[in-house]
Amino acid sequence: MMALAATTLFTATACGGDDDGDTPGGDKGTSVVLTAPAYKDQATVMNITGGNADGITQLRMMDSGAYMITREGGSQTRATRASDATSYEFGKYSYSGGTFTFDNGMTMSYEPSGTGYDVTLTWKNGTTVKTTGTIDTSSAVTPGTQTDNLCSRPWTIEKVMVTAIVEGTKLGKEFSVPVNLANVKAWYEENFGTLKDQFEANTIIQGIYFDSKGLFAINYQNRKADVGIWRWKQMDAGTLSYTWNDRANAISLFTGEASVSFEKSPEKCKLILKGTVDRTDLEFVFTLR
Repeated sequence: MMALAATTLFTATACGGDDDGDTPGGDKGTSVVLTAPAYKDQATVMNITGGNADGITQLRMMDSGAYMITREGGSQTRATRASDATSYEFGKYSYSGGTFTFDNGMTMSYEPSGTGYDVTLTWKNGTTVKTTGTIDTSSAVTPGTQTDNLCSRPWTIEKVMVTAIVEGTKLGKEFSVPVNLANVKAWYEENFGTLKDQFEANTIIQGIYFDSKGLFAINYQNRKADVGIWRWKQMDAGTLSYTWNDRANAISLFTGEASVSFEKSPEKCKLILKGTVDRTDLEFVFTLR
């Protein structure tokens, strides 16, 4: 059974500047430790291989206590484009006595069986189904303080500063929560012309997720989540790279490289994503909490 980690916040002199994760970007010479990931030891990616699972193909329990359920076809948990065959559901889970309990009312437990696992799912209405699965261990990210900091929580946005540079002209605008990318689009088009990404009226970012198994996801209110994989590019500098699973439909403003830095108090993260639209270089600085 897992004990919740205590909230820890301190600084300590870092030893050396190699790529070991002990010197978070933006805070050279000190080690910033945020709340330790609550479920670091229980974080699991279960790929469902059998039937009876209501279209579920993957259950991802993240270090932070957040989950992502992936479904193919059939059951849709939120409105998505008609062409989308995959849907994602995000929420929080708890763990006790070998059972994961999700805030959508579902529970999951598993035990070894042959080369895989026998998986037991119980829906909100009490119906229990049996299926099979395998644990994905292929997506581990280099561990360290920096990884723990990034994966310590499901991040929500406090504000975002968008800066655009085109032909020597630099413009910036701060957007407060809820961060609606339709408003970013309107600001962009007032200054630079048509934006290729067509945001719906309420393309609101609800959460940003990282886990130590390699997940990077941006969850939206009424648009399918952008989900991909991430790796450290230079951990001690706080730089990382990522690739979207569905490149054709991902928001092209966010195009593959990012940097992070952490504040000691209050516990916050600054995430910088960059992209290029036509002749315009864009930088998004998300203040996360």
